[in-house]
Amino acid sequence: SRLWSSLFSRPLTRRPPQLGLPVNSATMCLASKTLAVARGVSAASLKRCCRGERLLPSSPVLRMFAPPPCTGAVVRTQVRYHGGPSVSADAPTVKITFLNPPSKSDADDGSKAERITVDARVGETLLQVAHRNHIDIEGACEGVCACSTCHVILSDELYDKLTDEWDQEPSEDEEDMLDMAFGLTDTSRLGCQVSVTEEMDGEEVQLPSATRNFYVDGHVPQPH
Repeated sequence: SRLWSSLFSRPLTRRPPQLGLPVNSATMCLASKTLAVARGVSAASLKRCCRGERLLPSSPVLRMFAPPPCTGAVVRTQVRYHGGPSVSADAPTVKITFLNPPSKSDADDGSKAERITVDARVGETLLQVAHRNHIDIEGACEGVCACSTCHVILSDELYDKLTDEWDQEPSEDEEDMLDMAFGLTDTSRLGCQVSVTEEMDGEEVQLPSATRNFYVDGHVPQPH
């Protein structure tokens, strides 16, 4: 109609306070006639907007461009650092013990597992701690949650504390990678996704007996 043609034929200079952006004819074109009618915007309201007349915050024109209301859903985003987060060398440390699996001949005797106790810097990941102390955890993807080669097995108590108390619940990406881990258990985690806290002093971390290695040339990633 001529009315709708006139609405889009001139630039709009009004700056809606809810958007912080000037509305122009191109922006207005995004609101089709059907959308405007569905949201209760009359042609008269749109025409007043075109004329640059003052609009109240409750104006249906502004409501038409307002973002949808928040549903209250929480989206967990995953922060990924290539190689792991940067932690100062003088950061506080705690004692963590890594348990290497026993040899095949001693497989039935868990007491013969090699125990390596190291100083872990608070804020580092378990993968970083292992690499810095030359413990045999591969981490083929270099700590970006894209493989399962830093698979570790935690005690039931530590696993529950990470999830329930220390806000280190495994993400969907981590769970997807763990599905590919060798010897998966109910308390398995990826070492690159578990950060050391002061409360972890004295904890033990079990290494699996094998990993599924994506490298085929013998390459071993080095921390950097």
